Amino acid sequence: MTLFCQISYADVLIDPTRPANYQHKGGNGVGTKAAPKWVLSSTLISPARRVATINGKTVTVGEHIGTAKVVSIESASVALMDGNKEIVLQLLPQNFKRMH
Repeated sequence: MTLFCQISYADVLIDPTRPANYQHKGGNGVGTKAAPKWVLSSTLISPARRVATINGKTVTVGEHIGTAKVVSIESASVALMDGNKEIVLQLLPQNFKRMH
């Protein structure tokens, strides 16, 4: 017997911990952050090359990711130029506390 399950990302997931009388307030989203356009997930630094993975795509310095150009790759960050705006992606959150 084979079972097939179709998942639609448009389906609404219901939070089982949400109060029964909850009503979504449409609002204009003020105070909420938009999802980042670029997400840095890894970097690889070696004497021969510098590579980063942004949005699941492997890039090197000089390549483009969307509308931005990769200008530098460091061990925990990548700098992009989008038009005349520099954007620095961090591998670890700024408030991440390292244990020594």
